[in-house]
Amino acid sequence: MHSINWPTQYLPGTTDNFVANEVIASGITLAAVWANLVDTSKWESYYDNAANIELADTADTKLHFAEHFHFDTFGFPIDAQVM
Repeated sequence: MHSINWPTQYLPGTTDNFVANEVIASGITLAAVWANLVDTSKWESYYDNAANIELADTADTKLHFAEHFHFDTFGFPIDAQVM
């Protein structure tokens, strides 16, 4: 986490919520990882605690800049926006 250059307004501990998940992966490209992160239709296949995923733009299942979206994690509702 020390290698992340956080914008001042999003420093861990200064926002309403902060969660971090880290995984060391080999044999996969950054592009393939990113494709799985932005495609919400794949979340439930690798993250058991993602549910009720709803995007403001229903044209596809991928997150886009400035898009608002909702999902539940551990039963907790999250309303978010891609920044």
